[in-house]
Amino acid sequence: MKILILVRKGESLTGGGTYQANVLRELAKRHTVKVYESEDDLGQEWDIAHCLNLKHLSPELAAKLRCPLVVDSHDYYWIRYYHFFCLDFPVRFLLQQYRKIRYQRLFKDIDGIILHGRYVYDLYDHPLKYLNFYYGLDYSQIGSRPWKEKENLILFVGGDYFRKGIHRLLRALPLVLKKVPDARLMVIGNDYGYVRAFARFLARGLPVEFVYGLPRAELYRTYSKAKAFVMPSEIEAIPLVSSEATMAGVPPILSDAGGNSEIVLDGETGFIVPLDDYDLLAERIVSCLTDRELSERLVAQGRAFLGQFTTERMIGRLEEIYAAVITAKGVNHEQPQHVL
Repeated sequence: MKILILVRKGESLTGGGTYQANVLRELAKRHTVKVYESEDDLGQEWDIAHCLNLKHLSPELAAKLRCPLVVDSHDYYWIRYYHFFCLDFPVRFLLQQYRKIRYQRLFKDIDGIILHGRYVYDLYDHPLKYLNFYYGLDYSQIGSRPWKEKENLILFVGGDYFRKGIHRLLRALPLVLKKVPDARLMVIGNDYGYVRAFARFLARGLPVEFVYGLPRAELYRTYSKAKAFVMPSEIEAIPLVSSEATMAGVPPILSDAGGNSEIVLDGETGFIVPLDDYDLLAERIVSCLTDRELSERLVAQGRAFLGQFTTERMIGRLEEIYAAVITAKGVNHEQPQHVL
């Protein structure tokens, strides 16, 4: 199959960036794959085009494609405005309105939209949607280390600090320190300068280190130093970083939001905590920092659960979606389907 891949250069090293790297590598093993560079690529014959993130697809490019087009969507924040504590909420509201209009314009040129996780899938009102829950993470570069070599380190990984709940974690941290005085938090990820400055202000007096981005290999090595991964997000789809943490031997603690409970099973492979329960959040963190047996059990069960998310299943499902979209496009070539 000849596949044209549409991506944005300089993608994040986590989340969508991890998915992008895995899809490009695995598809290239089985198909002829070309990453879009210029309009010269549009003059060639392609069986299908695949945009790996809806946010990065321009309406102009979508309209010019002559082959079927499928698109991954990794979030649902544009569907309606979700208010939470952040410095730029007016901008977020306007951006949500803009994206809603922009995506509706795009949908007429999209022949299939791929959604990751049942929560997000059910939110989308689109007649050409496909579920592909198998992100197919590559864990080969993620190492672990014995409990006795770990530090009382808590990890928070990701940009967009306040959507991912950094203020909630900072509020729970003093409660953790009462039980584990040598605990410390490392925040890995970048954000706008004013957001970084405000996060540092909120973290004043607390043992918090901010690291504004790491190469993927260094991030994987850093995971294994920690005893807890915490991300109490206000809004979340499927957090791939929590799976990476599990494979590095670190139990994840997530909020009860979005699709978090699909990737972390509460009490079995990690913990799911209500957004406003800071006492329980602190209690769960302390448990992971101090209870070796619990931590190792959560990680072992988490690794077993994540075993289903193989690259083979991810690519297999993508190939099924490609075939369905190509067939539908051929059948309905003279009568385009109406979408949002």
